Amino acid sequence: MKSKPYQREIDGLRAISVLVIIFFHLKLVAFQGGFIGVDIFFVVSGYLITQIIVSGLDASSFTFGDFYLRRSARILPALIATILIVLPFAMYLQQPAGLLQTAKESLFALLSLSNFFFWSESSYWATSAEKYVLLHTWSLGVEEQFYLVYPLMLVAAHRWAGRRGVIILLAIVLVVGTAASEIVLQMNRSAAFYFTPLRFYEFALGGLVVMLPALKALQRNAAFASLATLVGIALIFYAALRFNGLMPLPGVTMLIPLSGAVLILIAGPSASARALLMNPLMSWLGKISYSLYLTHWPIIVFYRYYFGGHLTGVDQATLFLLILAASVLLNIAVERRFRLTRADNMTAGGKAARHVFLGIAAAAFVVVTVSCLLYGSRGWPSRMPEEARALMKLKPFKDMRARRQFLEQHCTPAGEIFCGERRDDHTNILLLGDSRGIDMYVALKEAYPEANVMVSYAMGCAPVFSEEVSRLSPFFPNCPEFNQARLQMALEAPDEDIIFLASQINFWREEAIRETVERLTEAGKTVFVLGQFSFVKHRTPVEIAIDLLRFGDGGGGMDKYIVPEPYLYDSDFADYLNALGAVYVSHKPLFFDGEYRFTDPDTGRLLTLDGVHLNMFGARKFGAYLREYYPLPE
Repeated sequence: MKSKPYQREIDGLRAISVLVIIFFHLKLVAFQGGFIGVDIFFVVSGYLITQIIVSGLDASSFTFGDFYLRRSARILPALIATILIVLPFAMYLQQPAGLLQTAKESLFALLSLSNFFFWSESSYWATSAEKYVLLHTWSLGVEEQFYLVYPLMLVAAHRWAGRRGVIILLAIVLVVGTAASEIVLQMNRSAAFYFTPLRFYEFALGGLVVMLPALKALQRNAAFASLATLVGIALIFYAALRFNGLMPLPGVTMLIPLSGAVLILIAGPSASARALLMNPLMSWLGKISYSLYLTHWPIIVFYRYYFGGHLTGVDQATLFLLILAASVLLNIAVERRFRLTRADNMTAGGKAARHVFLGIAAAAFVVVTVSCLLYGSRGWPSRMPEEARALMKLKPFKDMRARRQFLEQHCTPAGEIFCGERRDDHTNILLLGDSRGIDMYVALKEAYPEANVMVSYAMGCAPVFSEEVSRLSPFFPNCPEFNQARLQMALEAPDEDIIFLASQINFWREEAIRETVERLTEAGKTVFVLGQFSFVKHRTPVEIAIDLLRFGDGGGGMDKYIVPEPYLYDSDFADYLNALGAVYVSHKPLFFDGEYRFTDPDTGRLLTLDGVHLNMFGARKFGAYLREYYPLPE
C-alpha cells in the first residue's frame, strides 16, 4: 500500500481534540463544550482512512486483510492494556454493583460495542454516567464499527465509478447523515449521540477533504492557508468554550467545530500551523493522544471515587499530571511497541504481526475470563465487610416500589393528569412534581392527614411554565404539554386550594421556578415550594456509608462528598420566593445539625437511599417535620 507523507499538523489537531476533552472531563468551567473533541477525532479518522483506502484502490494494492490487521494492531493493544489496568483498581475501589458494571463495560469495550451498551444504560449527560469507568470507550465502539463498514462502502463506490463514485458516496453520506442526525436528535438524543450510522457524516466530512484536491490547492496561497488554520482553531475553541451539555447535539450545530477541523486539514502545514500545531509540544501531545484518551477518564473516575466528587484547582492539576504520566507509560510500553510499521507487517521492534495478535488474543482472554468471573460472582461481594454487606441489601428500587404502591393505594387516578379528585369538605392540596412527587405524596399524607392530596408527577418533568425547560426532560418527552395541562388546572383551582411544587432545583430550572411561582401567586394561589434537596454528588448515601466502613474517614470522610455550596437555594432564592408570598420548604434541618448526615439522629436509619428522593422512612420523618414547622394556613 502506498505510503503518504507524514502530516504533522494533524498531530496538533489531535492534541487540541484530546486536550479539550480532558479539560471538559476535569470540569474546567470554561471548557463545558470540550466533548466536541471526539467529533474532531472522527473527522480526522475519516480523512486518514479515506486517504489510505482510496490511494490503495487507485494503486490496486488495497486488501481488506491488511487494512483490518493494521487497524486492530493500532487500537486493540492499548485498549486491552487499559482494561487490564482498570480491572484491579475497580476490584479494590468499587463496590459490588460498580464492579459488576465495570466487568460488563470491559466485555463490551473488547467487542467494540460500548456505544450500544451505554446507549441502553444511560444518557451520556446523566450524572449517573460519570461513574462508568469505561464510558469513554463509546467513541472507540463507533470508530471500530466505522472501520468495519467504511472500507466496504468505499470499495463498492470505487468499483462503480472510481474516485468520482467515492465523492458521490461521501457527499450523500454527509448530506443525508447530517439531516438524519438532526431529525433523530429531536426525538431521541441518546440515539443521535451513540448510534454509529448517525455519526458517519462526521467521518465523511474528513473523507471529502481527501477526495476534493481543489481544496488542497488553496495551500498555494500562504496567506489564505495561515488564515484558514487560525479560523479553524478559533471555530474549534468557540465550540469547546460555548457549547454545553444542554444544547441539542450532535446534529447540524456540530458542523461549527467540524468545519474548523476541515479548514485545518485544507490549510495543511501553513505558517500558522507550524507555529501553533506543529511545535514540539503539540506534536508530542498529538502522538500520544490515543493513550491520553484511553487513560484520562478511568483516572478521573477512580480519583473522584476515592477522594470525592468535587475537583479543586489542585485536584485538577494533580489529575492532569497523573494522566500525562500514565499516557506516556502506555504509549511507550504498549502503543508504540505493538504498532505495525508502514513498510510491512512487522513492529518497529521486529515482531511479526502473527506474534502481535497472539499477544492480543492472550490479553483479551484474560480480560474475558476476569470479567466473566466478576460478573458471575455479582461483583465479588464477599470481599466487603459484614456491615457493608448489610447496607448493600437496601434497594432503592424496592423502596421506590413501596412508595409507589402507597400512592396507588391511597390515590385513585382521575384522568391523565392528576391522581385524586377535589373534595369540598377538605383542605385540598395540588401536588405538582417530577419524580419527587411520589415521596412528597407520602410526606404530605403524613404531615396533613386531614387534607385531601391530589398529585400530578412525571420523572424529570419539573412543574414549570417554561417550555424550554420542560423540553429538557430526559425521561418524559411530553413534558411541555403535560405541564401546560396541570399548571392550567392549578390556575383554575379555587383560591383556597394549596399548590405544592415538588421538584429538584438546579441552575437551569431556577429561573423557570421563579417565573412559575410568580404567575401562581399573582393569580392569588397559596404556593409551597419544596426546597433544594441534594447536597452530595457522584455517590449515593448507601455507597457513601459503605465506603466509610471500608476506608474509614481517611481523605475527609463525609466532607469529601459534600457539594461546594450545599443548600445554596435556601438563602437568596428562598428569600425571593417568600417575598412573593410563597412558602419555601427547606430540607436542611433534616440533614444538618452542625455536620451533614443521611441518617435519622434518633434511630440511625437512612433517610434517603439515592440522595435524590426520600425513602419511605425519610418521607414519613419529613412529614412529621412539615407538620411541626410548616402548618397549613387556616
